[in-house]
Amino acid sequence: MSAYPLLAEFDLNTKFSRQAGGAISRHEFLAHTHALAATLPEAAYALNLCTDRYHFAIAFAACALRGTCSLLPPSTAPGLIAELETGYGAIRIDDATVRGAPAQHNPAPQTPPLIPCERQVAVLFTSGSTGYPRPQAKTWGELQGVTKLTLDRLGLEQRPMNIVATVPPQHSYGFESSVLLALGGSASIHSGHPLYPADVHAALESLPPPRMLVTTPVHLDACLRVGFDWPEIALILSATAPLDPACAREAERRFQAPLQEIYGCSEAGAIATRRTTRQAEWEPYAGISLIETLGGRFQVNAPHLGHPRPLADRLKLLPDGRFKLLGREADQVKIAGKRIGLGELNRRLLAIAGVEDGSFILPEPHSTRLAAVIVAPTLSKHQIRRQLAAVLDPVFLPRPLIKVEKLERNATGKLTRATLLEVISRFDRVHNRAYS
Repeated sequence: MSAYPLLAEFDLNTKFSRQAGGAISRHEFLAHTHALAATLPEAAYALNLCTDRYHFAIAFAACALRGTCSLLPPSTAPGLIAELETGYGAIRIDDATVRGAPAQHNPAPQTPPLIPCERQVAVLFTSGSTGYPRPQAKTWGELQGVTKLTLDRLGLEQRPMNIVATVPPQHSYGFESSVLLALGGSASIHSGHPLYPADVHAALESLPPPRMLVTTPVHLDACLRVGFDWPEIALILSATAPLDPACAREAERRFQAPLQEIYGCSEAGAIATRRTTRQAEWEPYAGISLIETLGGRFQVNAPHLGHPRPLADRLKLLPDGRFKLLGREADQVKIAGKRIGLGELNRRLLAIAGVEDGSFILPEPHSTRLAAVIVAPTLSKHQIRRQLAAVLDPVFLPRPLIKVEKLERNATGKLTRATLLEVISRFDRVHNRAYS
């Protein structure tokens, strides 16, 4: 049975985490992990509800040592947490649990312990933006595989980056691009989860260079809207949705740093990157191959995955192995014999000057009308419709077009279908109408 160490064997005196109270070494992290592991009850599963990224890392590592699989929920909605707790018979671990673990009386080992590659250590969940979240089990070997490929692609194998992430560690992208990079490389993670530009700025300022910002298009756009002088950043990562090239160019200009987009999914993890300001195509990681199946769908295969995993997106595979994203099959809209992707509709909508946020939605699978929910304080509905009519076929114009003051996005910056449907439902009740 093969195994990988819990913590990459760099100098254990180097920093693993930085936070308001100071820096924590990799050796101290091991001690904290062993202290928590000694207090955990026997359980097959544990819900990791920690919001502090360092506490999350301790909880995940302690569970991996004990052979307890960490459930990483896509949200903290009480109903979902209760359902996962009951369904898996899971214990809960939160920030208070980690803080309450007694100090380790025996010193941590001088070399990190080994974890069997076949051990199931995590269950991630799809975001639930198109339906109920689906579980994706991960072994330690699989997580190590994607970590090593990411370190290699980004040149981080021996580069001690200090990471600030706006994405929660329970999300596959946030988990892989912060916690796993610290465990499998020489990175140090900021313990917080900053969301607003001022908090992101303060977190970056609190770290020494070189700094890496792990973020999403929504968070990046918010940071670009403020007039801060940003501290020196060595690298920006973006994922969860394709980034508009104009936004990428502005980000590289304002932050004076290269921006890399990561493409992946919960089923397979990160599989490709692109420098958005220089290329439209995605370049798969070394050793990763894309397999076209019947019906034009694709699967991703790699040695660390064990077996091919399905991709929800439609792709165009290029002769050199790179690929273009064509959108999700589930996002395709067909009305009056004409077809378009929701991603293209949203791109057109958000390109309108004055539209701050918004999304199209097909409320019912067989509906003949699209709706759009939009944040645009300075524009009237008529102005928005006129500009959409200039770039869209009339069958794709939204009816109704609903203006709101704000749209609630989840922790990764995504608008869920449930959120949009609730806005439409309120609109229908107020106007006493049925939508079809």
